[in-house]
Amino acid sequence: MTIGTSEQRAVGVPVRAQAPTPARARGRTRLGRTLLVAALVLVPAVTMTAGRASAVGGATAADRTDAARLKARFPVAGLGSGRVGTVVDVGSGRTVWSSAAGTGRMPASAEKLATAEAALTVLGPGHTEQTRTRYHAGTLYLVGGGDQVLTAGGLKTLAAATAKALKQRGLKVTALRVDDSLFPAPTAATTPPGWQRGYYPLEVAPVRALGLGGARVNDTALAAGKLFAQQLAAAGVRLPSSGAPKRGTAPDASVALASHTSAPLSRIVEHMLKVSDNNAAEGLLRLTALGRGKAATWKEGSAVVRSVLAGYRVPLAGVRIYDGSGLSRSDRMTASALVALAALAVDPRYAARLRPVYAGLPVAGRDGTLAAGMHRFSTRPSSCAAGKVHAKTGSLHDADALVGVTLGKDGRWKAFAFVTNGDVPATRARQGLDGLAATVTGCW
Repeated sequence: MTIGTSEQRAVGVPVRAQAPTPARARGRTRLGRTLLVAALVLVPAVTMTAGRASAVGGATAADRTDAARLKARFPVAGLGSGRVGTVVDVGSGRTVWSSAAGTGRMPASAEKLATAEAALTVLGPGHTEQTRTRYHAGTLYLVGGGDQVLTAGGLKTLAAATAKALKQRGLKVTALRVDDSLFPAPTAATTPPGWQRGYYPLEVAPVRALGLGGARVNDTALAAGKLFAQQLAAAGVRLPSSGAPKRGTAPDASVALASHTSAPLSRIVEHMLKVSDNNAAEGLLRLTALGRGKAATWKEGSAVVRSVLAGYRVPLAGVRIYDGSGLSRSDRMTASALVALAALAVDPRYAARLRPVYAGLPVAGRDGTLAAGMHRFSTRPSSCAAGKVHAKTGSLHDADALVGVTLGKDGRWKAFAFVTNGDVPATRARQGLDGLAATVTGCW
């Protein structure tokens, strides 16, 4: 069992509650900007001058202590023989400690860090998507724009605006079609390698360009169309009894009626990382491909992600990417690559672009997939690190990961990546991962 959407259920954060309805969108967007500015002010910047000096002078006393403790604790942390890990001082780039850091492992949902950073780089934090309605010869088209966190409320507002436009133009609707053609239809040929048949629809829905966030159905577009038809009826637009939604592509000659704007990408990334939303991650992978003028497929999206990571000088030897969520059992990430992704989240050179990654990382013992209610950082010895560690979790039935950042005892940013693959009880593995992260903070 993967956690992805099951993580969302345990966290108790329904996806549909994350994206604002249009009536609230502007306020939430302003809130997002406020949070971003606050993060830039409150999160200590990496002191590059101190980092260079430290790099010349060698490891700090805190780093030497951490390295000695990790050397002793890592082998007995309950992670099994498939364990790998590394810790890096972000300012200097110096490795504090590592073990098999170049060995590829299934990263599970920790791979979402790569998806998030690629999407923010290609599309920009303020990027939004549009869900539109168009009309042609009696047929109304609901056109998906790739918004993976579209809410029922947002769809209702779009229905009301559409009904108003139809009335103003004196247009009669005889049929409703859903247009999700922005993404290729999900088939066996378009499914990422390494995805198991049992993933659908609870862990991830077949990837489409139209659907309600969190919808756990095999055809998210038709499900959204059915709800939209009900909302249209409530707004005074009644379809014929034979007018149940079907799939269809809006012709070029169709007329635009209304649109709904998604939350900004910064907010979607924060949500996706905080609750480990598989559907959002897969949608972002395909939108990232489109942003580079490529086809909206896992293959093209993964190629763009690799290109972006290479631009950040993330080491890619041993890295294999087949999706955006980390569900693929063919995915491989090294601890060296993962720690580089974590370091980017607090690198001041990329703050304007990548700060939503830091904002979206679950906080130890506080929220998201690291909430105390999920038994993370809630007991000794790791409880001393509650509120201090910001990290992305990852979990498959035989893989666990914790990748993130924290301020070390020396007041400097440390990035860490700990991953294990193999038949290790999840509870024991996660307790071990939390303890190692606490070691990096210097509180244990």
